[in-house]
Amino acid sequence: MAKENTKDEVKNIPGEYMDTTKVKQGWWKSKTKTQKISFIVSMVLIAISIFFMGVFFFMRAFFPKDVCDTVYGVDVPNGFVFLFNLVKSNMLNVIFTLMIAVFAFVIGFVLNLIVKLISNSSKKAVTTGSLIRSLIKYGVVLIALAAVLTIWGVNVVSIVASLGILTLIIGLGCQSLISDIVSGLFIVFDDYFDVGDMVIIDGFRGYVEEIGLRTVKLNDNCGNVKSITNSSINSCVNLSRHPNYISITLDASYFEDVERLEGIFARELPLIKERMPQMIDGPWYKGISDFSSAGVSYTFACTCLAQYRFQVARDFKREIYQMFVNNNILVPFEQLVINKPDPKNRPKATAKQLKDGKALIENNRKLKVDPEKQKLSKRLKKAVKETAKDMEEIL
Repeated sequence: MAKENTKDEVKNIPGEYMDTTKVKQGWWKSKTKTQKISFIVSMVLIAISIFFMGVFFFMRAFFPKDVCDTVYGVDVPNGFVFLFNLVKSNMLNVIFTLMIAVFAFVIGFVLNLIVKLISNSSKKAVTTGSLIRSLIKYGVVLIALAAVLTIWGVNVVSIVASLGILTLIIGLGCQSLISDIVSGLFIVFDDYFDVGDMVIIDGFRGYVEEIGLRTVKLNDNCGNVKSITNSSINSCVNLSRHPNYISITLDASYFEDVERLEGIFARELPLIKERMPQMIDGPWYKGISDFSSAGVSYTFACTCLAQYRFQVARDFKREIYQMFVNNNILVPFEQLVINKPDPKNRPKATAKQLKDGKALIENNRKLKVDPEKQKLSKRLKKAVKETAKDMEEIL
């Protein structure tokens, strides 16, 4: 029977095995246990926050006059008036703070958008752009924070001057963070892998979605995204640097003439290559690999890019099997019960079934469009969408 020497595959279509048997449930019953606990905790925290806000705004109803005068000031009736007076007396600082926040957001968005646009030319550029955008995100926040503190009268220069001892303390307490950042730089500059590569890290196979200062995110295209800290990556298998080798084995009956079969393989295999654009080299006939209890095992191989490996393996199996069937090569199978021969007059495919099947196969074998070959408008639209998502993390 058909075999493949690859491991369990990463699905190429997100949600390929989505459960469609779920019945409609109530809002609460549809939640998982973790989601229910998270919702309850959120409600409790919101209730506590509302309680303390109420106590603050109406403190004079709960505490003695001298305590309220210490917090609010003399002749201030409640927290609303206190906040109003506070904002009124510092209106200029509040306006400048809002302006800095908006300016920082705009600058961060524009810089991220520019980096996103100019880093779509190659996988290496995408990888470098991912690291630069991570630096921009943290840099904009730190600079904006320093500017806001300066407006409110905090001496940032003295804080920076005193960072010598503080840096030593933080360095001792944040060794893992520093290790993650340094490891992330080495990953980029030593060229372990790029964004878009298929890799295996810690037994998890997926595509590199993002390389950040602290973590690497892998997406298996099945709805699972795994974040791995840079310093914990001890070994990595990169499946995208060289063409992937795919081996398929199919049995033929012992009654078949080997030389006749090899002549058929020589004629049919080049035709398979024409029908499979995702295949790089091959297919090749590698010879007889085994003598099983059912028949003689013939092995075939080809190469393709990592992103197509599982679809190519499926198509390759189909083409090899069709080659056997179309050339009257008997494919044996083990039987525990003696059965009557299958009826000869089996229904054939209709014209519509042939058309639909051909369209399905062609759709599976379409080549992906390289980022640099996309139109500028599509690249711009994609870059704006991804940059907006990045800026949401800052907020």
